Order: sequence, then C-alpha cells, then structure tokens
Amino acid sequence: MENFWQPILDWIWQVGPRILWALVTFVVGWYLSKLVVKLLKKAMDRGRAEKGAVTFISSVVSILLKLLVAITAAAQLGMDVTSIIAAVGTMGVAVGLAIKDSMSNVASGVQILFTHPFRAGDYLVTEGVEGTVERIEIMYTSLRTFDNKEVIIPNSELTTNIITNFSAQKTRRLDLNYSVSYSTDLAQARQVLEEVVAANEKILQDPAPLIAVGEHQDSAILMVVKVWCDTDDYWPLYYEMQEKVKNAFDEAGIEIPFPQIDVHMR
Repeated sequence: MENFWQPILDWIWQVGPRILWALVTFVVGWYLSKLVVKLLKKAMDRGRAEKGAVTFISSVVSILLKLLVAITAAAQLGMDVTSIIAAVGTMGVAVGLAIKDSMSNVASGVQILFTHPFRAGDYLVTEGVEGTVERIEIMYTSLRTFDNKEVIIPNSELTTNIITNFSAQKTRRLDLNYSVSYSTDLAQARQVLEEVVAANEKILQDPAPLIAVGEHQDSAILMVVKVWCDTDDYWPLYYEMQEKVKNAFDEAGIEIPFPQIDVHMR
C-alpha cells in the first residue's frame, strides 16, 4: 500500500500548489476583472460618456480581461502560455471565418460607436421596426418599443439599411389636418385654429406656425396646421391639439363633417 500511495502523494505535493495557485489566480482575477469593468463604467458615467459607448467599451474590456485571467491561470499550472496564445490566435482566425457575419456585427458596432448615426435614447425607425435605443453592444443594438417590447437588431443591419432618427434634431414639425364643412366660414375656422395654437406653450413661434386651407375634399374642406415644437414635446403636443381643436370647433359651432354623398333623383 505504501508503494501504491507514495507516488500519488508525491504527485499531489508537487502539483497541488500549482493547482491551488491557478484556482486562486482564476477566482481573484475574475473578481478583479468585474471590479475593473464596474470602475470603468463609473468613470465613463462621471465623464458623461454616451450610454451606448459605455456599454460597448465595457463589454469589450470585460471579454479581454477574462481571457487574460484564463491564460494567467493556465500559466500557473505550468502550461506553455506561448503555445496557448498561438492556439487561441489560430482558433480565432478559424472561428472568425466561420462566424464572419458575427464579426461583421462587431465591426458595425465599432462603426456605430465612432460615427454616431444614433445614440442611446434616440428614437429610430428602420426596416419596419421602431423604438428607443436602449443599448449598443458588441454585436447587437436593443430597441424598446412603445408597448415596452425589446427588439434586438444585429449591428450590421443598422449600418447597411436606411435609418430614420427622430431624435437627431432638437425640434420637429408637427403636421395636423382638420376637416370642416363646406358651409363653414373659413376665416372663422382659421381664427379658431390660430387661437388654439397661440394658447399652447409647447408650440414654437420661430419658425412661425402655418395655418391654411389644404384641400377641397369630397365631403369637407381640409385645414392644415403646421407647427414646430421641441422633439420631446412632439407626441404630447399631438394629443393635446386633437382634443383642444375639437373642443374649440364645438364652442364656435364649426361642423366636422362625416363622409357623405348627395344623391339627386330625376
């Protein structure tokens, strides 16, 4: 039994410290990598870095640090680190060829980060999908829709397709249409709309609001109202105007007609 256990004990005494140090290195390194990423995020937030840049850089740094920790732990076990790095490099090339589409997403993420076609918090419409940008990560960008759904879009899709960014400018023009009866005094209708526009603090006076007769429709006269507002006020103003114009037309006795057809019998 002594001859059986002695080689095992010798091997444990010889290899045990290496395994222990490798385990300690891995655990401590893993913890420190998370701590470094956390401190990096705080530093970038303090420096008022863009939210999308914070998430993207943090993701990249986290992956690199964890890879470094794994290689260091392997070195503690007596493995040839040079061979490991060469193997990782070779594997990286092979994997890169196999997942070239994913690498395209990574490259597109870097492009988005530095060219800033949009930022976290912007409201986008692209290829039938719309929502507020929540996160810009290494491979994907997350949008939050109005009904609180999360839409994940590959970064390569955002750099190759047409994007409409509704948050790029500080102001937007709100185009509204209101129908009035053919019997309506158009001067009175215009005056009512002018009063509603003048009373709303969200509407900017420069550029000046436009109120005009837009079109002669089959059953009504179309009045157009084009006003400018801060981008953040666009939808609140839209809903306010629908209610206030209806109430103002009712008070002035202005009819909002239903579609109708006049039939003449011989």
